[in-house]
This record gives sequence, structure tokens and C-alpha cells, in this order.
Amino acid sequence: MMVRLFVFWIIISFGRGTVFAQATNTSVLYEISGGGLTHKSYVFGTIHLRDKRVFEQVNNKKDSLWFCFKHCDIIAGELKFDKKEIKEALMDKVMMPDGITLQSLLSPESYEKVKAYATETLGWKAIVIDRIKPLFSISLFTEAMEKADYKYPLDVYLQEQGEKKHKEIAGIETIDEQMQALSAMSLKDQAKELEDFVNNPTDSRAELEKMIQLYQERKLLDLYDVITTSGMSDSVETALLTDRNKLMAFRIETMMLRKPVFAAIGSAHLPGEKGVLELLRRKGYKVRAVDSGKL
Repeated sequence: MMVRLFVFWIIISFGRGTVFAQATNTSVLYEISGGGLTHKSYVFGTIHLRDKRVFEQVNNKKDSLWFCFKHCDIIAGELKFDKKEIKEALMDKVMMPDGITLQSLLSPESYEKVKAYATETLGWKAIVIDRIKPLFSISLFTEAMEKADYKYPLDVYLQEQGEKKHKEIAGIETIDEQMQALSAMSLKDQAKELEDFVNNPTDSRAELEKMIQLYQERKLLDLYDVITTSGMSDSVETALLTDRNKLMAFRIETMMLRKPVFAAIGSAHLPGEKGVLELLRRKGYKVRAVDSGKL
């Protein structure tokens, strides 16, 4: 659930005016080599959805992705997926502080509208929106909106494949770190985002469809542009994207110095001056796009 929030809510304030050489509009898979490494590692941009359309590349077992995957000893995701562990860790973190409810964050009219939308969209689950943080309500609405062709999202599917092949499975971040990043957005601002989502569900669905299409076409830079069309404060941008990119680049480097790594992270984290690919390049590594079907 967390990763889906970042697909929709992580944005940055600068656009694609300066395109760094390692990020292309033809691939979401990148080879990392050089810099003293004795083996190659890979960074793969994912999208946290269960729609079969985002599985097209991984469903082609002859795709270069699987050659790269096969030759890595560690399969790393933003989080190490353990359904029970994540559920237990999130239990208290998704809830708003005592004394604060969604009703207290919205006008009576907006609250009734959100409540009606939740009932229509979530059914009996709608009861939780009063107490959970608004961004988690948006995540539930998005989940209800998407096509659930697979049991788990793409990034989790890759971890499952790694487990089947007896590879080491690792998390690049912890749940606490992701939750801390989300806390950069105030509950009042989260409630405003929720209100906007409910007021414009057609726009949200259209944005989702556009992102899926761009992901199918491996158009990383165009996808990046879609994600960066809305502005956030500098502090939120720093917490949700910039700081997390630095942490991801550091931990991916730590892992790949030990063993070859296949790191599957949200596509928004790859491009840009402050993206993971550029940060790895600045550390002295060679970054090369791997096109589908080619090595």
C-alpha cells in the first residue's frame, strides 16, 4: 500500500529541462557497473499496481530483465515484503492521533461528500476513513479503482520470484522510514488532497490510465513528467523524494559492493538530478539503460 502512495504523491519542483544521460525514455531497467565492482547490478523502475498491463515486460520470460534478474544474488525492494510483519508494523502508524478525526479536518459538507464516496467505493471498509490518516484513504480509493489482475503488485511479484529461486530478499527502506517521510505532509494538507481526489475521481482515473500506458511503453521520462505536474512544498519534496533517493542510493551501493543486486524501486525515484541513477553515477559507477530484449 505504501509504495502506491509514492507513485501518486511523490513529486519534485523541477521538470525535465535537463535530462541526465543515464535516464532514457525507452527503458525502466538500468545496469550499474564499474567503480570497483566485480559484478553488474541493476535498478528496475516499478509501479505498485496489480494491473496485468504493467506486468507485460516481466511476463515475457525471454526479456532481458530476466537475464539480469537471474545473475543477481539479492532481490531488493523498497520494503521487504512480509504481509504479516508489514500489517503489524502499520497498525498504529496509519491511525491519526487521539482526538483527531477526518471530520475534524474537513468542513461538514466536504466530510459528508468524502464519507458518501467511501461508502460507495469501499463498502463496509468505509468505516475506517474517520480514523486513518487521509493519505491512506487515498490509497484505499486508488486500490479500489485499479484492476486487480494479480494478487500482489509488480514489485512484490518480483520478490516472490526471487524467493522461488532461493535468492536473498532485502528491503532498502524500513516501514518506519517510509512513515517518517509521509509525516512531512500535515494531516490538514492530507485531508485537502483527499478532498480533491473525491471531487475529481474521473481525473484521478485518467491520470492512472496515462501512467499505466507510459509504463507499458517504458517511457520513464514521460512518466516522470506526469508525476511531477503537481507542486508540493520544498519540505515535503525533500522528505518524500530527495532524502529517500539519497538513502536508497546509499543502501543499494552497500548491497552491490557485497553481491550483485536487482533493486526494484518506484519509477519516480530513478530520473532527475537528484534521482537514484544520477546519485549512483556521481559515486563513480557506470549507468547504462538496458532495453527490453537487449543486453
